[in-house]
Amino acid sequence: MDATATVGRWSFYDELIDTAPETARISRLTLGRHWVMVESDQGGVGLAQHFPRLDGQVATSRPEVIGQPLRSVAGWLKSWDFSQASIGLAALNAAAQTRTLRPAESQPPGDAFEFFRPRIQGRKVAVIGHFPGLETLADQCRLTILERQPRPGDLPDPAAEYILPEQEVVYMTGTTFINKTITRLLELTRQAEVCVVGPSTPMIPLLFKYGIHSLSGVVVTDAQELARALTENCNEEIFERGAVKVNLMAGEQ
Repeated sequence: MDATATVGRWSFYDELIDTAPETARISRLTLGRHWVMVESDQGGVGLAQHFPRLDGQVATSRPEVIGQPLRSVAGWLKSWDFSQASIGLAALNAAAQTRTLRPAESQPPGDAFEFFRPRIQGRKVAVIGHFPGLETLADQCRLTILERQPRPGDLPDPAAEYILPEQEVVYMTGTTFINKTITRLLELTRQAEVCVVGPSTPMIPLLFKYGIHSLSGVVVTDAQELARALTENCNEEIFERGAVKVNLMAGEQ
């Protein structure tokens, strides 16, 4: 990803944060065990994975967030406090839904791995993050799973430096924006078709200029029901309670 190397790693984040409207403010924050949701007063709703706070870190209280400018809180995405950065990504995703995502409801819906299954036949495929059901892909492609907390058969994430340059298709979890690995991963996958997947994915067409081929995230269709699901600490159940999977491809937005 030559563009990122040119503009710098933080400039990559700054470009994304600048897509958030200056006038929007945060109207509600919902924290669950698995997900965080941010709503704006302009109708945007964004999700991101909720990272647990490390011991010794000071919690971000709700009064510090409610009423704050959406772009300012989206800037928390650059924080090395991943709990704070997850709120920043949710804010960025709320901005994306406000500006660009509502038309994406007409884009091809559904699970990214099922939707793109015809494109992986017989190819070398790596997935960053152990998503549910990945094992069903193994008989159709040469599959490698990279995971920070590896399960049997997975490779630890440092293997990315050795494995990714050889891949033809790479799926990356949207949480790579939170832990700041996204820029290096894009450098390692210049020759691959890159798909960013999961509810944390910023559905921002700007990302296509960095060599990403597709974005697979969510549109929130029922914020009230989804907020209840989050407070009940639901995980996969969110897709039955207000979060709809969507796929957005380069050149089709």
